[in-house]
Amino acid sequence: MFSKFTSILQHAVEALAPSLPLQEDFVYHWKAITHYYIETSDDKAPVTDTNIPSHLEQMLDILTQEERERESGETGPCMEYLLHHKILETLYTLGKADCPPGMKQQVLSFYTKLLGRIRQPLLPHINVHRPVQKLIRLCGEVLAAPTENEEIQFLCTVCAKLKQDPYLVNFFLENKTKKLEASKDSGAGLVKEDPCSPDTGQNQNQTPSLVTSTLEAAACQATSPGEASPSPVHSTLPNNDNYNLVSSLLNLTKSPDGRIVVKACEGLMLVVSLPEPAAAKCLTENTELSQLLTDRLAQFYRALPQSMDPLDIETVESVNWGLDVYNLKEDAAAFAGKRALISFLSWLDYCDQLIKEAQKTAAAVLARAVRERFFVAVMEPQLMQTSEVGILTSTALLNRIIRQVTSEALLQETVYFLLGEETGPETLAGITQHPLRHRLIEHCDHLSDEISIMTLRLFEHLLQVSLLSHRQGGW
Repeated sequence: MFSKFTSILQHAVEALAPSLPLQEDFVYHWKAITHYYIETSDDKAPVTDTNIPSHLEQMLDILTQEERERESGETGPCMEYLLHHKILETLYTLGKADCPPGMKQQVLSFYTKLLGRIRQPLLPHINVHRPVQKLIRLCGEVLAAPTENEEIQFLCTVCAKLKQDPYLVNFFLENKTKKLEASKDSGAGLVKEDPCSPDTGQNQNQTPSLVTSTLEAAACQATSPGEASPSPVHSTLPNNDNYNLVSSLLNLTKSPDGRIVVKACEGLMLVVSLPEPAAAKCLTENTELSQLLTDRLAQFYRALPQSMDPLDIETVESVNWGLDVYNLKEDAAAFAGKRALISFLSWLDYCDQLIKEAQKTAAAVLARAVRERFFVAVMEPQLMQTSEVGILTSTALLNRIIRQVTSEALLQETVYFLLGEETGPETLAGITQHPLRHRLIEHCDHLSDEISIMTLRLFEHLLQVSLLSHRQGGW
C-alpha cells in the first residue's frame, strides 16, 4: 500500500516539475531501477510492489518519443545510452535471477515492447542481439511457467523481426565449440568483462547489497564455460551449431496451454520460411523439428480407432490447424473417433503448411522425414495387414491424406512412398523392392468390393496429383 502511495506521489511530482530533456529523464529512470538493487534489503518482495515496472515503461515511452522526433534511422542519445551502457545485458541478468520475484516477466515484456515499438533495426547491434540470444535460452525451460505468455510473445516478436530482415538470423546460430574454446582461451578475463560487471550507471565504489551480489553471481554464470556446454537436448545432434530460437519454440509447443502451442507453431512457421541456407541447414540438422512433426503425427494416428467408416473419414469437415474447435458432445454424437480424426487431420494440415512455407532444402528434408518416420514406419504396416477392416480404414485415411496435402515436397514424398521413385515399367525385381505398391495393385481386385473401390480411388487420386504436378513443371 505504501509503495502504491509512493508511486502516485512520484507521478504527481513529475507532472508538476518542469520536463527534463529526454536523455536526462531516461537516465533518471534507469538509475532509479539500479538504485533499488543497491539500497534494498528485501529481495523477496514481488517486483509489482516496487516502482521498477513503472520506470521500465517510462524508459520505453522515452525511446519511442525520441525516435518519433528524429529523422528516420537516426539513433538518438537515449538509445545510444541504452546500447553503450549495456542496459539489456543487465536486465537479462536480473531476469535470469528473477530478482525481485517477477522480474523475468518484466524483462521479457520490456524486450518485446522495445523490439516491437522501435522501427530502426536494433538486432544488428551486439549489445542487443547478444542479450536477446541469452534471453531466448531462458524461454521454454519450464512448462506451464507463469512467464509462458511473455516468453511466447517475446519469441514471436524476434521471429517477426527476422522475417523482415532474414540475414539477421545468422546472429542466432551459435557454435558451441567455438564459444567454449573462446571461454578457455580468455580465461577469467572473459568472465570479468561483461556482464559480470554490468554498467548500472551508479557509483561503482558503493558497497553492494545482497541483491547486487546475487546479480553479479548470476551474470558470471551466464558467461561461464558451464553454459557453453551443449544442453542434453542437443548432445546427440551431428554438429555444434545450436538454434536456440527453434529449440525454445519447440519446447513451448509442449505447453498444456493451447494458445501458447498455437503461437509457438506460428513462430516456427516464420522461422522455417527464412531463406538463409545456414539457418535451413541448422534447422534440419541441429533441432528436433522433424522429430516433433513426425512423432506427433504418429501419436495422433495411433489414437484413431482401428475401425472407422470410410464415409466418415471422407466427409468430416475440412480442418485448418490452429482453428480446431473442441465440442466433445457433438463429436461423440457424430461418430466414434471424430475428435481423434480431427486432431490428426489438424496436425497433418500444420505439417503440410509448414513444409509449404519452408525454405526449399529444409522443405525437402522435412518432407522426407514425414515419409520415413510416419508413412513407412507407421502407415505401411497398416496397409500391409491382412485384416479387411484394418485395410479399409487405413486406405481410406491415406485417401484423405492425399486429398488434403498441398505442399509439393510432401506430395512428392507421399507418391514416392506408394509407388517408388523409378519411372520405368514394373519388373519382378521392383515387386520385392516395393512390396507396398504390389500389395496395393492386388487390392484393386480384392475379395472385398469396398477395399477394391477404395484402392482404385486411391490410384485415381494419385494420377490426378501426378498430372497436376507435371503440368506445373514439378516432379
